[in-house]
Amino acid sequence: MRGMVYKTAVIGLGNIGFQFNLDNLRKETWSHVSAYGKCEKTELVGAVEVNDGKINLFKQQYKNVPVFKTTKELMGNLSIDIVSICTPTESHYHILKEVLEYPVKGIFCEKPLASTIEEAKELVQKCKNKQVLLSVNHTRRWDERYLYVKKIIQGGKIGNIKAINALYPGQVFNIGTHLFDTIRMLIQENPETVSGISFNLENNDPNISGWIQFGKHIPCTVIATGKREALIFEVDVIGTEGRVRILENGEKIELFSFVESLRYSGYRELSVVPVNTPQTIDRFVEAVTDIVKVIDGEKSEANCTGKDGLYALAMSLAMLESAKKQGILVKVGTKNAL
Repeated sequence: MRGMVYKTAVIGLGNIGFQFNLDNLRKETWSHVSAYGKCEKTELVGAVEVNDGKINLFKQQYKNVPVFKTTKELMGNLSIDIVSICTPTESHYHILKEVLEYPVKGIFCEKPLASTIEEAKELVQKCKNKQVLLSVNHTRRWDERYLYVKKIIQGGKIGNIKAINALYPGQVFNIGTHLFDTIRMLIQENPETVSGISFNLENNDPNISGWIQFGKHIPCTVIATGKREALIFEVDVIGTEGRVRILENGEKIELFSFVESLRYSGYRELSVVPVNTPQTIDRFVEAVTDIVKVIDGEKSEANCTGKDGLYALAMSLAMLESAKKQGILVKVGTKNAL
């Protein structure tokens, strides 16, 4: 209902749930708890956490917000409109299903959505059946800089897309899902097949490089550069009429157009096109505001839907399957998803 302030709760008070905003170097909003506090249409009324140390840390700032040890206790004692799920991926499936037993309006789930395609499909379908909004936190879908590049591409400024090159630090699920979702958002095409290679498959979340073929025969190379702490997140989209690059994790955007070469007859070369990079907005708060707009009926769906989260997970799982089989082509397993 328009004008209503929605009651919210956060399940999991780790980094993305709460603790990232204790880092003084992070100037934007980086946690679900902080985002709900900054959105004028939401109020944080409860949380769930099992770790006493994390509870004590949370209570230093939010003395009046009750913390429960289980989802059942939270939902049974409080009336909640929007729930954030910020627990380890393997717990998402059971927690989200438990939340759906109560009359909630929206669920904001951390990525990856689930551990398997089957789980993710079931969650998306259950939310659809119960008419509960499900949004997955692929944050770049609320970032004006990435949305600006999407407009450049979809507006035809670089022509028909011919190739994509992308870099990420590693961790095909934790960070790779962000990259894969970003690419899919930018080019508005779905993935078809992948090929992956990795040298640390023994890790729970390995670094995987490889190749993805999207619709319209668009090839995309993906390179995992190393450790997560050495942050590199770049996307380079090349078209028939130009090229656009996202560098420095969105801090820098470069646009080029093909012009007649002054050096080689019959050829065209890239020429820089000035761009006015949008100012950074608080994308976490924007995500919460977006969810509220859907609940209020101002939008038909969130910027990042459960289906979007499903595709990102499917790409990561397909890359992992391929890497385990020495890079053979693997189809992305989302056919007839919904």
